Amino acid sequence: MATLSDILDEDLLMALAGDRYFERGVDYFERGLVHSLAQYGERIVAEVYGMETYQTQLWLQDDELMSRCTCPLGVEGLFCKHCVAVGLAWIDEPPPYRPAGEAPARAGVTMEDVRDYLARQERETLVRMILEKAMEDARWREQLLMKAASHQSGGADINTFRRALRNALITGDFVDYYAAASYADGVQSAIDGLEELLESGYASDVVELSEEAIDLLEDALNSVDDSDGNLNPIIEQVEDLHYRACETAHPDPHALAERLFHIELSSGYGFFSHALESYADILGDEGRDTYRQLVDAEWEKLPELAQGDRHSFDYRRRKLNRMKETLVSATGNLEALVTVIAKDLSQPARYLQIAQLYQEAGQTDKAMAWAEQGLAVFQDDYYTGQLGDFLIAVYEQQTRFDDAIAIVWRDFSRSPSLQLYRKLKQQAEKAYDWPKWRDKALTHVRKGAKAAEQPFYNRRFSQIGYSLLVEIFLWEGDVEQAWQAAKSGGCNEHLWMRLADIRAADHPEDSLSVYQPAIEPLVNQTNNEAYRQAIDLILKVKDVMTRLDQETEFERFIAQLGKTYKRKRNFIKLLGQKGIVE
Repeated sequence: MATLSDILDEDLLMALAGDRYFERGVDYFERGLVHSLAQYGERIVAEVYGMETYQTQLWLQDDELMSRCTCPLGVEGLFCKHCVAVGLAWIDEPPPYRPAGEAPARAGVTMEDVRDYLARQERETLVRMILEKAMEDARWREQLLMKAASHQSGGADINTFRRALRNALITGDFVDYYAAASYADGVQSAIDGLEELLESGYASDVVELSEEAIDLLEDALNSVDDSDGNLNPIIEQVEDLHYRACETAHPDPHALAERLFHIELSSGYGFFSHALESYADILGDEGRDTYRQLVDAEWEKLPELAQGDRHSFDYRRRKLNRMKETLVSATGNLEALVTVIAKDLSQPARYLQIAQLYQEAGQTDKAMAWAEQGLAVFQDDYYTGQLGDFLIAVYEQQTRFDDAIAIVWRDFSRSPSLQLYRKLKQQAEKAYDWPKWRDKALTHVRKGAKAAEQPFYNRRFSQIGYSLLVEIFLWEGDVEQAWQAAKSGGCNEHLWMRLADIRAADHPEDSLSVYQPAIEPLVNQTNNEAYRQAIDLILKVKDVMTRLDQETEFERFIAQLGKTYKRKRNFIKLLGQKGIVE
């Protein structure tokens, strides 16, 4: 097994950080900004002074150097300049301490020495040191309070755990992205305390406390930027903890069913999703009956909805529908299930759901009837979507190709796209009628395209015009027609560049007419990414002009750019780095 001494050197630090952050880390190290460097085992910890004081750690895991830093880059999991500085400080061990006289030199004190020192202390001294540290560190203090609370002579003090949960989970202010990992560590510590409480034999209390934790998490998730998912494993742990505590405590099945139902129904983050299935064994027949009765009672209160009853997304209703449908589906009664689903026909997906059920049952006529009804009800919708796709598949099986084409044309005629053009071709070819539909589709696209009146060079980067027509011709492999369509009606910038790249080999003049005018707008954006894009285009221009024997014209072009944008130092620097200018 590798040690830090085996792998940690400057080459590794540079490989992990890259040149830019390595150089900054060297600067931090040389300025003496690394403090409190310590090692215990194969873990190095230190503080690095910068805009703030950052806590930095390096350690070995599976023979690889891992890192953690509280700076923004470190929170994102990158090997930052602070990690480089700490690594360099560790490599550059301090000189041995040399006492006066002839006594031999010896190394500085390490964490191993600290361990030996602690092992020699009296118990009371260690207790005092721990308590003093706890009074300075809130998280450490909460951990000790929970450990003490679970070992009281008269039984565990449950309120201590309840307070620890509230202290860890209630956010107060918004927890931003950079503070989320630290917040999650605090929550993890409190939940680990519940794990110890369960192991100590307090299952009933853990059932109650884990439900309180879920309630607090529900609120906290609205106030934490947990983009990295730091809380996800904790949420899973809390739900698993609750289940294990219920297995041991055997709570009243009726009361448990009520709590599970209400949490599942009200949760905006999916807590106890599919609780009836997950807790079936724990609930038993009595608890499952209670759960079913609660679902039935709430579902019966829901009003029927049809296509005209448009409403904003109702998460609660959606969950109730799922719960009720799950219960009825378990009976195997298809018609009863269809009746349940048909209570809400406000969305095309509900018709599709029924059609799919009938299709799976081998009742194709009923499936098709429901799908056609849904398509008719929502005929004013923009897309036929999955409902249309379902009907197309059914029509294909019955060789009703014209009906399938009609569904695709309905979508294409309303909002033409390359995807729908391809779909139309696929269906029309099955009816051996693609030439007719192709002409119709292209005529429709041309008619809808807004052909500009200004000269070609002014509409070069238009976002309207014949963009779709160009896309279609390129997909069909007809580059010449695509180019003529772009010249005739314009297209978006991306397509112009794609056309220019394709025509560079055989029509360099055409490519040059696209590349060259696009350079200065990029340089004028004044950001390094735009400069890099401009450099890429300049290199393409250089290649094209060289093949056209226009090296002199290219030199004049570059000279004019350098003169015009001489104050844009980053741009001029990039020109030099790429060898475009001396």
